[in-house]
Amino acid sequence: MLSLKNAMVKTRFGNIVLIVAIAAVAVLSVSPGKVLSKPYCERLYDSARKDYYSLLESERKQRFHDSWEKVIDKFSRIADKYPQCSRTPDAIFNVGILYRKLYRKSWLKSDLETAKSTFLELQKKYPKSKLADDALLNAAEILEELGDKESAYLKYSDLVKKYPDGDMAQKARTKLKYLAAYAPKPKPVRTTRTKTGTARVTDVKYWSNPEYSRVVVYAKGKISYEKHLLKRDPTLGKPPRMYIDIKGTIPPSLCKPIPIGDGLLQQARVGQYDKSTVRLVLDIESMGDHRVFTMENPSRLIVDVMGKGGQVSGSGTMAGTGLGTGASPLPLAQQLGLGVKTIVLDPGHGGRDPGAIGPKGLKEKNVTLAVARMVKPKLEATGYKVLLTRDRDVYVELDERTAFANRKYADIFISIHTNASRSRRARGVETYFLGVARDRESSETALLENAISEQTLADLEKILLDLTRTSNLKQSSLLAESIQENLFNGLSGKHKSVKNHGVKQASFYVLIGAQMPAVLVETSFISHPTEEKLLRSSKYQDLISESIYNGIIHYIDKLAKVATREKPS
Repeated sequence: MLSLKNAMVKTRFGNIVLIVAIAAVAVLSVSPGKVLSKPYCERLYDSARKDYYSLLESERKQRFHDSWEKVIDKFSRIADKYPQCSRTPDAIFNVGILYRKLYRKSWLKSDLETAKSTFLELQKKYPKSKLADDALLNAAEILEELGDKESAYLKYSDLVKKYPDGDMAQKARTKLKYLAAYAPKPKPVRTTRTKTGTARVTDVKYWSNPEYSRVVVYAKGKISYEKHLLKRDPTLGKPPRMYIDIKGTIPPSLCKPIPIGDGLLQQARVGQYDKSTVRLVLDIESMGDHRVFTMENPSRLIVDVMGKGGQVSGSGTMAGTGLGTGASPLPLAQQLGLGVKTIVLDPGHGGRDPGAIGPKGLKEKNVTLAVARMVKPKLEATGYKVLLTRDRDVYVELDERTAFANRKYADIFISIHTNASRSRRARGVETYFLGVARDRESSETALLENAISEQTLADLEKILLDLTRTSNLKQSSLLAESIQENLFNGLSGKHKSVKNHGVKQASFYVLIGAQMPAVLVETSFISHPTEEKLLRSSKYQDLISESIYNGIIHYIDKLAKVATREKPS
């Protein structure tokens, strides 16, 4: 027994020695670099990547700016300490991507600017990296998003020149075609003095009734203008006048007096005042208030003139003009929306303007017209006169739509639209009344519906600051609340996935100058595949129309009850 036990011990010892010997041989046969595994900088990169994926998988982490900064710092330290590391270009690229994603959460322009700078730094420091063309493409896209399309064009062009065979070159070429209008203009051979900010006037139109006039001057090119008011001149027999000087030119065929004679304006005269100035003169018979502003797509100057019983600004006066003692408040019945007789429905877009287009090709202009046609008979059956700004597939300018409602003495104006977003996950309903946007989503909706740039929207919002005290805004907000509540309840009752985005304010051209409670309804997201499918359905369209109808009726009924309670006994 003892000898057998000793033999077993020896055998075990021999096995242990053999295993150690094999391990030693294995260690000696491996190169020193592999024994130490990856370089330290690459291990740091792998660690940062794990944190990167963890961040993107956690909605909770993404809510906090410092969660993003912690991951960004990890990648940044690699770039700072190990510039020669094979993973450094990847680390810098990830910093840019993270800042770009962070911008979608923070909406801080500084985050987007940092992303752009990071991508440009990568391309400059590591021009031969496989990510250099990707970085340049990202930088160009950010410039385009920031509204600097000229610089974006140059960056796309730079990408094609430096990386013609790269996998991003084709995308850049496509963008160059899209942004062709922003290509640098060739320098003229002769050096001649040119005047900037000039426009070519192409047409003059007006819409009016005894209480409201709108005069519109259309042009090609950006409009720059100066407004002046002149008192009545009895010695010369001149009426009060408003004249507006526009930097530009006008064809002789348009230089004829335009008789208006609506009780507010006697006539409009337009002509070439000097070589670089077009002058619009409005001979005034009676005016309580007015507003002058510009729009784009197409470029045009708009003059709204109100009678002495109404106002278009918060001031309600025209101090120092001698053109009236100021606009009085609207009558109580009109403020409360009582005696509603005429309702104008505005099917958004139309004709050459399709509006937003869904993933499967559904056009907004067709949905809005179908819904408006369904709302019209419902309201008419209740006893209201209902007018459409368009009853077929035709193009109508935004300023013409509001002018139409004013000219027809409408008591309520409702512009019907479908929403769209760059995110295919966005869905739901929302209703707007006129004002300055309070969030990024509202601004993007206004940009889309107005077909303008962010800079133009900023200019427009400055114009609208004087609207915050007008009587119609309060009623517009109440109308919006009633329609939104009924629209959401009506749709969600049968479609549980519908989301309620509530009532919002934004700067919509189509609502500017409305003399009655006016709202814009975004009925669903045509950009969402499921909601596009619903919007294509006549049943869903009728459900929308029934909900809008209920919203209008509830609004009128509620105000009638308020007026009854407040009526003196």
